[in-house]
Amino acid sequence: MATRKKVTKTPAVRVETRKLSKQDTCGISSCHKFTGLIVLILLLLNTLLIAFVLVRQGKIEADRVGWAENYKMVKQIYKTDMFKQQQTQQIQDALNMYEGGVQAQTTPTIMPEETVVE
Repeated sequence: MATRKKVTKTPAVRVETRKLSKQDTCGISSCHKFTGLIVLILLLLNTLLIAFVLVRQGKIEADRVGWAENYKMVKQIYKTDMFKQQQTQQIQDALNMYEGGVQAQTTPTIMPEETVVE
C-alpha cells in the first residue's frame, strides 16, 4: 500500500507586520493641527469665492441681457404689476398641469402695438 505525501502550499500573499515608529506616523497633536489648518484654508477660500460671485452677480445679469442699459430696462419690467401677474399665472398653469389638474390655459400676452414709421 502506497502512502501519500502531504503537500503544503505556500500562500500567494505574504503579509509582514511591524510596529511603526513615531516618525512613520504623525503625532496626534500635529495631525489635528495640520488638518485644522487645511480645513480653515478651504473655508476661507470658499467664503472668498462666494463673496466674489455675489459682488459680480449684477454684472453677470447685465451681461446676460445685453449690458447695463438693457439691464435697467429689464429691472423696470420685473417691477411692473402686469409682469408679476403674468408670471404668477404661468406658474399656476404649470402647477395645475403637473398635478394632473385641468389642462393649462395659456393667457395671451398683451404686447404694446408696434408703430411703423414710413
